[in-house]
Amino acid sequence: MHLRAIGAAFCSLGAPDASDAPRPIIPFNSFAHQSSFRDGFEIQPAPGGKGMGAFSTVIIAKGATLGEYTGEVLTRKEVEARYWGTRKENKHDRKWRKSRCQRKQGISGDYLFDMGNDLFIDGEDADVSSWCRFANHADELNDEGEDDVACNVEVRRRLSWDEDEQQQLRLFLVALKEIEPGTEICYDYGGEYW
Repeated sequence: MHLRAIGAAFCSLGAPDASDAPRPIIPFNSFAHQSSFRDGFEIQPAPGGKGMGAFSTVIIAKGATLGEYTGEVLTRKEVEARYWGTRKENKHDRKWRKSRCQRKQGISGDYLFDMGNDLFIDGEDADVSSWCRFANHADELNDEGEDDVACNVEVRRRLSWDEDEQQQLRLFLVALKEIEPGTEICYDYGGEYW
């Protein structure tokens, strides 16, 4: 299945106090950073107050798969308790929150990706998420209606099977055009994000 943009699939809904939630600290030895080096990307401050961003260190061909958006897989009930505040936390949720706080990982809910079937990928924990969590938003076209400074990747869903032959829906970033070294990786989050 091919997606032009994330749209409703990307959730920025945090817990009621999400604005006060600690922002994630991304240690150099985290999986998020290590996967960026492996895949040819550098994580650094992005322009325009967007926080951190992912920048290519190599030329990327149009149509190439840049990387997989990975993270902890959560159920809707877990998301409702941990981020949205619409369900009471149980002991597993409290243990999860304590672990995140002890490791100085964020709990904002800004990196949730709705996979359908009441499953979400939570890319906020840098110890288990890939560099793809740093891809920032850009409109499909710039203000002049041109695509030269607009989104340069899109999200695609792919079905795969694990060693037990269970189906898994996975997310990948795919280049919409050739990307030069030093270019920030951006995609259109869609109207539902905002």
